Amino acid sequence: MKAANARRSFGDLTLTGFAAAGCVVLLLLAATYWVSLQQRRAVAWVEETNRVLRVLGDARAALVDIQNGHRGFTIEGSEEALKPYREGVAAVQEDMEQLRALLAGTPQQQANLAELQRLLRERLDSAARLVEARRSGGFEAVKEIVDSGAPAAQMEALRSRLEAMETQQDQLLQQRLSDQERGMRWFGAALAAITLALAGTLGGLYLQVRRRQRDQQQLQESEERFRLMAESVVDYAIVILEPDGRVRTWNAGAERILGYREDEIADSHFSRFYPEQDASTGVPTGELHVAMLRGHCAAEGWRVRRDGSRFWATMVLSAMRGSDGLLRGFSLVLRDLTERRQAEEWLRSEMAERARVSDELQRLNRSLEGIVATRTRDLQRANGELEAARRRLQELSSRLIQGQEQERGRVARELHDETGQTLTAVRMKLVEVQRGADPGPLMKDSIAIIDRTIAHIRDLALRLRPTMLDDLGLVDALEWVVRQQARSAGWTVELDLDGSLPRLPSDVETACFRIVQECVANAAVHARAATMSVKLRERDGRLEIEVEDDGLGFRFEGFGAPRQGPEEHFGLFTMAERARLVGGSFEIDTAPGQGVRIRISVPIPPEGEAEAAEDALARPTA
Repeated sequence: MKAANARRSFGDLTLTGFAAAGCVVLLLLAATYWVSLQQRRAVAWVEETNRVLRVLGDARAALVDIQNGHRGFTIEGSEEALKPYREGVAAVQEDMEQLRALLAGTPQQQANLAELQRLLRERLDSAARLVEARRSGGFEAVKEIVDSGAPAAQMEALRSRLEAMETQQDQLLQQRLSDQERGMRWFGAALAAITLALAGTLGGLYLQVRRRQRDQQQLQESEERFRLMAESVVDYAIVILEPDGRVRTWNAGAERILGYREDEIADSHFSRFYPEQDASTGVPTGELHVAMLRGHCAAEGWRVRRDGSRFWATMVLSAMRGSDGLLRGFSLVLRDLTERRQAEEWLRSEMAERARVSDELQRLNRSLEGIVATRTRDLQRANGELEAARRRLQELSSRLIQGQEQERGRVARELHDETGQTLTAVRMKLVEVQRGADPGPLMKDSIAIIDRTIAHIRDLALRLRPTMLDDLGLVDALEWVVRQQARSAGWTVELDLDGSLPRLPSDVETACFRIVQECVANAAVHARAATMSVKLRERDGRLEIEVEDDGLGFRFEGFGAPRQGPEEHFGLFTMAERARLVGGSFEIDTAPGQGVRIRISVPIPPEGEAEAAEDALARPTA
């Protein structure tokens, strides 16, 4: 009767256990479905945000196309130049339709979209007026509209609104994801609480069906026999673990290999023997699980001693079960194989190195003749290039010397022709005075002749080197030379010179002045330009100069292009060389019919270094 009641009680407990397990399974399935649903919602939000940001980017690009299109039409006056403008208008209207559909469920973005559409209508109306003004009134009519600043302000407002919408969309996504994460945390806490309650129920049921007394006695006897055997083994670490992985017993071999005394390691989890990365990724728990399912688990890997040193070990983890089949713990047998591993690695590396050396020798032997031939061809080609460079350098030096001699000859001729003639005229006037002529008119004529001579010599000196470059600096000297050339060439001049720049070293100011002087002189001779623009500013520790004209332009394929040398663009070579000598860069952008734009960028030395350089230049040498 008692046996029947016990069997009935065991059966009731078993049914209760199955029912609890079924509840756990259903709970996990429901949790999995809910989590997957939340993940799909998050993915949908992210995709929606990406689409909105992509359409906003397309709208920004379309606005740029609109601006470039009507700008090109304004400059060229060709209807073909309006193609980007028309395509940009169609594209931005299509983008607005997409945004209206994408932002239908977000009231904040709908308000931004309405403002964006209002600004867009103003911008499109302004662009249409610019196009109509160009058609009816020409370039000057468009210039009045552009100079008013309205188109630029409209573009800036559109860019600001697009950036605000992008920021708002990102914030909306972050808010949604934050709310979802908060819900996930609450759901996880509730799931954990329910799982713990069910686990507690199952644990209570499990404890009621254990027959602890007899099993414990048998386990104690088994452990005693095992302890006696393990204490006699010192080459292997033999450890008995609780079902949860905590250390129960510890032999002398384990103390020798791992460095812990038994009282130090007792009740500690055996994951302490694993590297931190393996322990954090759940490797010890996984091995326990494998041993529990299969009966044992064998593995090799790095382990950690008490002092933190690592060693290579082989390990066998075996599950220990009672007569009733219930898990009582695990036995862990571990052996230090560091020396053997080191020997194997050394042998493998030695064999690999020998194989590599053998292959390398064979490859070198096979390719030696090819390398020699290749090097010979390279040397021949390099010698040819060096000889060509020497010839180019010689020709450039010859042109430089020729240019210097021509300039000296021109100065000498002017001094001889102009100054000599005027001095001869003055001498003749003075001879007449000496002979008794009325000195009044003669002295007046002589003074006028001398004044013209002085003005001529001063103009010649200024062309050689304007004194204002030394007295007032680069900005005033550049303004003088550009306006002087503009008066003789009939240009319209646009100057944007930063007057707040400090004084620069003399060689830097001279190089920049000569480059700009050469630019405007070339433009006056060859460009047939109507407008000349010169800009000078400081940016990121560099002096940047840009000289641009709207003249004829020319074909220029670069200094290193075939069939081009100093004789092709001698002036450009000298300007580039001047910029290079002061550590700067020289760029030219031109094409036939598109004018010429030249950019010079020169590093500005710190104030202390600039003063030291000036002192060094001014200090007389021995």
